[in-house]
Amino acid sequence: MAKAHSTKAIWLLAGATMLTSGIMYYVQPLLEEISRTFATTAAAIGSIPSFSQIGYVAGLLLVTPLGDVMDKRRLIIALLALAALALGVAGLAPSFTVFACASAAIGLAGVVVQVQIPFVALLSPIEERANNLGTVLSAALIGILLSRTFSGYLGHQFGWRVVYLVAAAMMVVLLVALWRSLPEDQATTSARYPTLIASVWTLFRSLPKLRQIALVGALMYAALCSFWTPLAFFLLKQYGWGPSAAGSFGLLGATGALAAKLVQRPIERLGPRRVVRWCAMLMLSSFAVMGIFAGQILGLIAGVVLLDLGAQAATVANQTELYQLHSSAHTRLNTIYKMHYFIGGAAGSYASALAWQHAGWNGVCWTGAFFLGAAMLIEARTNA
Repeated sequence: MAKAHSTKAIWLLAGATMLTSGIMYYVQPLLEEISRTFATTAAAIGSIPSFSQIGYVAGLLLVTPLGDVMDKRRLIIALLALAALALGVAGLAPSFTVFACASAAIGLAGVVVQVQIPFVALLSPIEERANNLGTVLSAALIGILLSRTFSGYLGHQFGWRVVYLVAAAMMVVLLVALWRSLPEDQATTSARYPTLIASVWTLFRSLPKLRQIALVGALMYAALCSFWTPLAFFLLKQYGWGPSAAGSFGLLGATGALAAKLVQRPIERLGPRRVVRWCAMLMLSSFAVMGIFAGQILGLIAGVVLLDLGAQAATVANQTELYQLHSSAHTRLNTIYKMHYFIGGAAGSYASALAWQHAGWNGVCWTGAFFLGAAMLIEARTNA
């Protein structure tokens, strides 16, 4: 492929990644509004992010490995079609059960990001691959963080259902643009589907460093989700603020997206594991700040910035080391890492919803601190 066409495709994929990476996170600033619509408890509505994350894990295991045996362009288009359908159903859902099922389908479709990122690596010349991956990871992080701002503002102005219907329309437009512009992709292996899925387990079993990276990533993401899931409830109770305020905190967390471009040099100088340990301590300090100064808005703001900065820098460090483990299995390594990542997110979301219901904001902060303590313990034992 000519370099100009390759560059255009990479920027298209970066834009698509920014728009699709946040579809699971639209719900977070809207939880209190949705809870009132369906007359559910905080614990029940707090399970919705877990439904999305479970759907995401299923997609990682059953769908993303297909990127090695079929045209990535066609796989991306199929997942965008599913995303548009699931978002539309969520926006029109007549009951909590239908909304929960649609949320799981949104999570499944959300794995399109994990097909787009390896596609960028494939299209990039070797000498530009690291920089291009940094660009697309930054786009993914910005998309996640700004999705909360988008949904919070739109939900406040027009109601939570409009958020999902607008998002569904965006997916349709994106589908058409990528279908017309992306190049076709030749499969990198001819393995049959059962063999391909089995090879994911083989990689997990044979690479102990992979297991460490995946487990630590899961625990740190659990800590991050422990904050974001009950935030809308806390802001309403503490300050009387609605979903637009909860969404605006995504703008504060966007500072963490800078880590995707700035953390490469510290990783090269200090090594990925040391950077991850420093990030875990930074995130732990953020929960201490938010616990002690929860009644002061500046304390909460400082905590959000520290939390997202640490989480995003740790993600870049983990994935940088991950892709060094096996040169011909990047998609499947990413599958294993992200499966653990979102299992951790589901656990963190559910645990913090329970903590909020039974122990309030202090319980939420202790929940996040628990996950980070476990991650630091694993790092200390495996790198001693």
